[in-house]
Amino acid sequence: MNVSASGLVRTSLVALAGVGIVVAATHSQGALALGPDAAADRADTAVTNPVRSSSLVCPGPELKGIKGVDDADVPVRVAAAAAPPRALTGLHPATAAGKLSVTRMPSGALGAPVTTRGANLSVDQGTAAGVLVSGSESMAAGVAAAQSWLVPSGDLRSLGGAPCSQPGAEFWILAGGGDPGRQERLVLTNPGGNPVTVDATLHGADGPVSSPNGKDIVVPAHGRTSFLLDSISGDLANPVVHVVAEGGVIGAVVNDTWLDGTRAGGSDDAVPAALPSRDQVIPAVSVTGRSVLRVAVPGGSEAVVQARVLTAQGARALPGGGVIRINGGAVRDIDLSKLPPSNVGIQVRADVPVVAAAMVTRANPAKPGDLAWASSTPPITGVAGLPLVAPGTATGVQRLLSLTSSGDTAGVEVVTVDAKGVETSRRPQVGVDAASTIDVTGAASVWVHRVSGNGQVRAGVISLLHDDQGLLISVTPLRDTVLRTTSVGLREVTQ
Repeated sequence: MNVSASGLVRTSLVALAGVGIVVAATHSQGALALGPDAAADRADTAVTNPVRSSSLVCPGPELKGIKGVDDADVPVRVAAAAAPPRALTGLHPATAAGKLSVTRMPSGALGAPVTTRGANLSVDQGTAAGVLVSGSESMAAGVAAAQSWLVPSGDLRSLGGAPCSQPGAEFWILAGGGDPGRQERLVLTNPGGNPVTVDATLHGADGPVSSPNGKDIVVPAHGRTSFLLDSISGDLANPVVHVVAEGGVIGAVVNDTWLDGTRAGGSDDAVPAALPSRDQVIPAVSVTGRSVLRVAVPGGSEAVVQARVLTAQGARALPGGGVIRINGGAVRDIDLSKLPPSNVGIQVRADVPVVAAAMVTRANPAKPGDLAWASSTPPITGVAGLPLVAPGTATGVQRLLSLTSSGDTAGVEVVTVDAKGVETSRRPQVGVDAASTIDVTGAASVWVHRVSGNGQVRAGVISLLHDDQGLLISVTPLRDTVLRTTSVGLREVTQ
C-alpha cells in the first residue's frame, strides 16, 4: 500500500498545525501544486472553510530587555479586534462560540477576552516580554492587532508603534542611521514551543557586513530576544537587516530611536518589508521636510531602480528622475525632502528583486522632533484592518488612512467602527497608480477591502499628535487578515 502525495501533504499540514502554525489561511480558495504527475493521485476533496483559530505576535515594550543596557520605562498599549460582519465580504465565521484574547508570553492573560466582532480589546503591557493575540472559533477570522506608545517629553519623546503580525522565517527590515545618538534594537519574538535560532545580517552602502555577533541568536520558546544592531556594525549610514530563522518561526521588528544632540529626534518601530520583488509599493508616506526612501538589493546582481511618487493625481517622477544603480547586496537612500508636503505612496521598480521603506520626520528649529518608518507591503487580497486605540494618556490623535492603487483603478470599501460598535462604510475610488487619503479620526478600528477594479490596493494609517512642542507621528501598515483555511483530503492508493 502507498500513501498518495495528497496524503503526505495532509500529514505535513497536521504536523505543522501541532506547533501552532496556520497553513494556507487565505482570503480566496487556494490549491496545492503537487507537480504534473500528481493529477491521477490527487486528494478526493479540498475544502476551504472559515479559519477556526488564528494568532498574531506583538513585540511588547521594545526599549526593555537587553542585558547591560538600561531599560526605558515605556509601556505599550496592545489593541486587538476581529473584523465586523460588514467588512467580511460575505464570509460567515465559524459558528461555534469563540473569543479574542491577549496573553503575555510565556503565559498570563492580559485583560478580559471579548466575544463581539468589531469590539476592541485594549491592554497595557509593561514587562520585557512579547504578547500573543489569539482568536478562536467565531472570533478567529479577520483578527488584527497593533501596539503603540506615547512619550510626551524628555529624551525619548515620541509617538510610535507597530502592527502585530503573523510570524515568519525570513524578513528584511529597513531602519536606522549613522547619525550620532541613533540606536537600533532588533526585537525577536518566538510564539512557538521550541527554541528558534536566528541569523541577522546587516547590509549597508558597501554590501553585507560579516560579523559573528549576528549568528546563532537563540530565541527561547514562548520568549523574546533583543539586541543592539550596533553589536554587528555601528557605523552604517543606511542599515538594513536580513533576519533568517531556523527551527521555527518568529516575529521581528527594529526600533529606531534618535537623540539628536540634546533634543529628542523621535522613535518608531520598523516592520518587515514585503518580500523581495521587482515592484514594491510603500503606502502612507507622509512627506513634510526631511524624508528618505531606502532601497536594498538582496541578491548579488546590480539593480537599476526607478522610484516615483503616487499622488491623488496619479504617478509623478521624483525630483531628479529617481533612477539609480545599486550594487548587489548594497543599500542606497534617495532624498524625498523636495517633494511637496503630502500623504503619498512611493513605488519602486527594478530589473531585479529589491526591498524598500521610507522614513519621514517632523521637526521644528530648537524643538524636539519625531520620526516614522513606512515599509513596503504586499497588496491586500482579502480584508485588512487595524484597531485605533490611543496609547498612554494621549488625546486628540488624528488618524489618516492612506490608500494606494497600482496597475489599475480600484474601488475600495472602508469600514470604520466607533466606540459604541456602530459601523460606517465609505467607498472611495482610487485612480491608476494613485493615492487617496481619508480622515478616520475618532474611529475605534478601520477595515479595508477592494470591491471593484483590478488595481493592487495597499493601505496604512498615519497617526499625528500636536502639542506645544511640535508634531508627533507614527505610521502603521495594514496587511491581510487570516480568513479561510484549506483542508486537503487523504487518499490511499493501492497497487
